[in-house]
Amino acid sequence: MIRPGILPLVLLFAAPIVIAQSKSTVLTLPRTPDASCPIGMQARHGAGIPVGMNAGRSPITPPAQRIHLTMTNLLAHEIVSAQFVVHGYSNKRRAMNLANSSSNPDLAKTVEVVLNVKGKSEASSDLSLSRFTAVTSIDLSSITYADGNTWHTPSPETCSINPDSLMLVASTQ
Repeated sequence: MIRPGILPLVLLFAAPIVIAQSKSTVLTLPRTPDASCPIGMQARHGAGIPVGMNAGRSPITPPAQRIHLTMTNLLAHEIVSAQFVVHGYSNKRRAMNLANSSSNPDLAKTVEVVLNVKGKSEASSDLSLSRFTAVTSIDLSSITYADGNTWHTPSPETCSINPDSLMLVASTQ
């Protein structure tokens, strides 16, 4: 049996939860490559690399993000490599206002991916990005074709994507 004196306490603690859940949140939509980008891209988060505890002897494993990057060749030319710039946050301590997420990423890494993507086909690569605690965007910088020609992006926004919002916390092995 619930005592009548407990009802005001339930209402007192439940009201902020209901109010917080009813506020609208601003979601950022994922970026997709521009129509002038010669490849289609999709990035999904992989399971993170575990961070070890330092007991005074063993080094701590730095944080890392794993990204599964899928590229679709939209042209008939075979791609042999692509260069990307990955943007994100480092393991530096910070406080972020999530309602106003104007905080710029503080880490960028250039990654060369060697692959063999036939014309009008798809390939994927797994990236392990050490010192990243979160990946916010991936920009395609250049593509090298099998015939030796190279394509360079006119601007970073031309071929830029955001990873999918779903991030795996642990993997099953």
